[in-house]
Amino acid sequence: MKLVIDNVLLPTGTHTLVIEEGKITQVIAESTDQDQIINARQSASESWNAAGLVYLPTLADMHCHLDKHHIGERWIPLEPFQTLESHLAYEKKLLGGLTQTVGERAKVLAEQMIDFGTTRIRTHVDVDPEVGLRNLEAILRVREELCDYMDMEIVAFPQQGLIRSSSEQIVKEALALGADLVGGVDPAGLDGDMERSLQMMFDIATTADKGIDLHLHDGGEPGLATLRRFAELTMEAGLQHRTAVSHAYCLGEQTESDVQPTLDMLKHAGVTLVSSVPIDRPMPRGSQVLDTGVNFMLGSDNIRDAWSPFGNGDMLQRASRMAERENWVSDERLLGTYAWVSNGKLTPSVGDPADFMLVRALNAQHALASVPARSAVFKKGKRIR
Repeated sequence: MKLVIDNVLLPTGTHTLVIEEGKITQVIAESTDQDQIINARQSASESWNAAGLVYLPTLADMHCHLDKHHIGERWIPLEPFQTLESHLAYEKKLLGGLTQTVGERAKVLAEQMIDFGTTRIRTHVDVDPEVGLRNLEAILRVREELCDYMDMEIVAFPQQGLIRSSSEQIVKEALALGADLVGGVDPAGLDGDMERSLQMMFDIATTADKGIDLHLHDGGEPGLATLRRFAELTMEAGLQHRTAVSHAYCLGEQTESDVQPTLDMLKHAGVTLVSSVPIDRPMPRGSQVLDTGVNFMLGSDNIRDAWSPFGNGDMLQRASRMAERENWVSDERLLGTYAWVSNGKLTPSVGDPADFMLVRALNAQHALASVPARSAVFKKGKRIR
């Protein structure tokens, strides 16, 4: 099937895109190549007029929890956070009272994300001896059902603590069943033994040949020490560019000079940092991370769940919040923010996957600043929204 989309606004002007077999096969400037455009239209199976809509790559949410949200449920009043241990118990209580199955809720949120132009996610899914593998089994079914719309990585996540909840075996079973990465949370603060917890994570990962994505809320020097050891173990295990640390609030709590050596270690080890761009606490300084060259991605994290009533899964909105928080007002910085929520390019080339969305805006930087509705979303060359 050959799809032709006219009047698509790119940074270089209005173009016609020709799409075949899920890839962009022609990018034709409408100001200079009218004969080529006419020929493309004549041989097209389908054509569509974008009427000046701005081209943007589809988005990635690199930290979410499809199994935890309350979307589609009644409004549930929340209790304020007191301690991590008490809130973990509170979360389990709330989740146990929801009316929809895990699979039903996961599909609701995933489809909402697709509506916003997100076609790649990394979801952490709770596994422990009490929950077992039932949440994971449900998410695996949703992944298969939505495989033409969304690429989904799954982290086997021992939310209650890898050591604290005796979850080593269940994480191994989750990886064998189809999870892609080993999860963990606060090796020092929750598990109570940083070295043992990290060693266990890396042992599981190397045995199964999987990556790691660690939740790290621990602040101050315990948090920085965890990051440094995580980088060392990444190098020792040969897992460069296959590990990530989510949150890492400690990198925003200390001075830039204090955290720079840790950032240098993370860059050397190829560790990715992932942030939900919190507004109620410190986070890694975007400009410092960017200047150091550490790979940095954004995620939604809490979306109307036991931890927060806020959020909707819109990663363009999350990127806009990141730029506003960092006071990135220049075109260069605004455009650079897209790299933290997408692996695609703002200017498509022949051969690129036809994964993109179209929005009503003046240009890509205006879209990041104003967060317009998504007028159309394409995945593998097919319009999915």
